[in-house]
Amino acid sequence: MEGFIFDAENASSSWYQSGLHYSGVYGTPCADKVLEVAPQVLPPSTRSLCELIAILILCAPFALTYLITSYGSQNAVAPGNASRQPPMVPYCVPLLGNVLHYLWDTADLASSIIRQFGASSIVRLHFLAKDIYVVSGADNLNIVWKCTKELTSTNGICIALSNMFDTPKKDMEFFKADNSGISHDPHSNSTTQPKDRIFYLMHKATVDCLAGAHLVSSAASFQNALRKQIDEVAIGDEWVDMPDLYAFLRPLISHSTVEAMCGPNFLSMFPGFVDDFWNFNSSMPKLLQGWPRWIMPRAWQARDKCIETMKSWRKMSTERNFSGNAMIPQRWSYFSKMEGLSEHGVACSDLGILWGMNSNSMPATFWLFWYMLRDPQLLSRCLDEANASATPHSSQHLDFDTSKLCNQPLLQSSYAETLRLRVAVYLIRKPEYQDVQIGRYTIPKDKMILISSHTAHMDKRNWNLGGDEEEHPVERFWSERFLTYGKELQPISTDIKNVGAVPQVAPSRPRFSLSGYSGAWIPFGGGIHQCPGRHWVKLQMLLSFAMVCSAFEIELSAGGRDPQVDMKKYGLGALQPKLATPFRIRRKRT
Repeated sequence: MEGFIFDAENASSSWYQSGLHYSGVYGTPCADKVLEVAPQVLPPSTRSLCELIAILILCAPFALTYLITSYGSQNAVAPGNASRQPPMVPYCVPLLGNVLHYLWDTADLASSIIRQFGASSIVRLHFLAKDIYVVSGADNLNIVWKCTKELTSTNGICIALSNMFDTPKKDMEFFKADNSGISHDPHSNSTTQPKDRIFYLMHKATVDCLAGAHLVSSAASFQNALRKQIDEVAIGDEWVDMPDLYAFLRPLISHSTVEAMCGPNFLSMFPGFVDDFWNFNSSMPKLLQGWPRWIMPRAWQARDKCIETMKSWRKMSTERNFSGNAMIPQRWSYFSKMEGLSEHGVACSDLGILWGMNSNSMPATFWLFWYMLRDPQLLSRCLDEANASATPHSSQHLDFDTSKLCNQPLLQSSYAETLRLRVAVYLIRKPEYQDVQIGRYTIPKDKMILISSHTAHMDKRNWNLGGDEEEHPVERFWSERFLTYGKELQPISTDIKNVGAVPQVAPSRPRFSLSGYSGAWIPFGGGIHQCPGRHWVKLQMLLSFAMVCSAFEIELSAGGRDPQVDMKKYGLGALQPKLATPFRIRRKRT
């Protein structure tokens, strides 16, 4: 043993305590008893050695579990293995499986899967004796999108309604009893009455009212509300230094969104709602994980206030006097015929709608601003496109044609690139009626399928990188990634990496295109279960940029730091900035 000498008496106690903490056994009755008795019967040097031995013994089950699951995982992907069961992501804690890694760092768990299995794979996570199937890779995802009859998204909606919005258990039983799917025609095995098809009817109301004439009307309401918010900002034509761009934009856009959805009287009746909403939203990751009220009472109280606001609002509103988006009264009309749904359950669902309209679009809008403002040339080009979509509304404001605005190529490409980089959402699907075959693997009935948009968005095999030398890597923002040019200017190669590459000759007007990115660009999911609010998000982001930047000159502070990305909301949608973004602002001179 001369080659290895261990000073047991002077060994750092922090080392073995941290080992016990990591393994989850420090503080257990067994460990405490060993460490309590050892000092009384053993000399100091032997005592420390015995403590180390005790640690190793107590850690052995965890090490053994990791070795077994690692071996099984490697064997499952070994050449020649024809198993239809995907490999298991290794873990060290029996029964709990990968759940501790998920709770501790969701983003790192996703990264570890990519490192071990690649960006195009199907693997299993072990969560509390349940298996969850993680599917990645454009080819695999395109199979998922086509399985519209076999796969449902209702399981994910139920998790959100229960954990995030505190829907009562009795109401959740009503939601879970709907096995008809969200398609127009119910599944052949469904036993749900037409009036109780809650998932289909909620989806129908959103599709009907966040598109076409209803969307145009809500866009006009949003413009009017944001115009009013801009007028009320106490900033003149002299430069003013401000501490944080996100904090400046959030109330402007949130108030305007709520007014467009709920009508101009909502915030007059409930002036504190927006602040209550963002207090509630700040704890959303832990609420989703199911943390109880006694651990985080403030988050629960903020959510309670929001739900009570929703209940009071519905009592004070009728379909006739409602002046917001038609989706809300249409949902209420459907809900009124459902005997299994309580007033409290309706309020929770209404809060979910407003959360979907604000929580993800607001951070995404911030990042769109930030990318524009850090590149004066890009900002100028995008403002030119915005101005080409506008007519004078008054001496101080422009009136934007949203149809023209949302079809400008560079603005669309910048919007799509922002979502590619800054949306990290877990899409949930479940084979509700039968097993599903994806590639070589079989996903059993009633097992949850998890899809990470961030994994797809960072897979460089899917993307236009600006040429063979990968001039614009996937980790960086490139405003022209989704632009294509005329056929005579297309690169000779048809490889997807070269689609949209800037030609060597003077290009004609570029065109925005998502062609070729099925299964790769998925901030809203895919297939029939794609988010029905995606048109509103696009409109909201581009209108916010056009209106604010046409009213104000904004410059990021000299030497301003990168706001970085806060990964706490990883898996829930658009990621917020981690740090404040100082800037200066002045109203444009007319």
